[in-house]
Amino acid sequence: MDRRRISFFLLLMLFLTGLFLTSGCATTADGIVESPAEEEEKISPAGKTSDEEEPTIGIALSGGGGLGIAHIGVIGVLVENEIPIDLITGTSAGAIVGALYADGITPAEMEEIVSEISWADFLVASVPELGFFSTEGMVKKLEENLRSETFEDLAIPLGVIATSLDDGKEVVIDSGNLARGVAASGAIPVIFQPVEYGDMLLVDGGLVNNLPADLARKMGADIVIAVNLADNFRFEGRPDGLIETGIRSYNILQRSHSVAVDADIEIHPDLDGVAGTDLNQYREIIARGREAAEKVLPEILSLLEKKKGGQD
Repeated sequence: MDRRRISFFLLLMLFLTGLFLTSGCATTADGIVESPAEEEEKISPAGKTSDEEEPTIGIALSGGGGLGIAHIGVIGVLVENEIPIDLITGTSAGAIVGALYADGITPAEMEEIVSEISWADFLVASVPELGFFSTEGMVKKLEENLRSETFEDLAIPLGVIATSLDDGKEVVIDSGNLARGVAASGAIPVIFQPVEYGDMLLVDGGLVNNLPADLARKMGADIVIAVNLADNFRFEGRPDGLIETGIRSYNILQRSHSVAVDADIEIHPDLDGVAGTDLNQYREIIARGREAAEKVLPEILSLLEKKKGGQD
């Protein structure tokens, strides 16, 4: 198959994934369908009781490819200012960074990990049956850096979003194998092979919920801090090669499905001029994340004081 046919096939498949966006239900990793229209009981974060005065703080981290490195800078600012993170939700790149921090890995350690990786670590060629690259490279890299084997082992509760190819529904993964669950959340369709998780076939959660602030609320967060990278899907010139073509097409699809975010604070790192495909720019991307978090820091601290005082 020549390059033109491959590119056409990739774009066609990415377009067809848009059909999944019409679904309004979510499925847990155990296969239970949840309707967002129904009143849902909040899940209490580990170590919290309902009579504690301290508000439960959740962070929601969006997808964004290589730009997701900005999440490291945001978390760094929260940690340095002693803002507790009681639970984490994430999609795709946000799921990866969220898993690392929930596993006890510091922002400084995450930066060191990023400095040593390249796209070659993730792009493991496979027979292009359901995707051009295997997700095993992603799983292996996650296993090398994560200390926990399962979601249940994490120091901080984590929920990540994936999309079921079986029915097009949102899937919340918060139990079972950690590396495979996170890889499923970041498996961009057609570029990567879907991940088999239990009896489900899963791909990137950005198709249905790129910024899971609603999940953070459901998990029990009184305050939700959301980091949104969707504003940074800007393109200049034509894409360079098959991979960039696929990622651009996917980002356009995500942007077309933007919805209102149920967050108390929304952070928007300005990553203009930074290429999400160039991991060598990781220091600049982290710095932009820090800058965005520092801008809203007074707002976060003020909200915390109000919540502690019992004010709405």
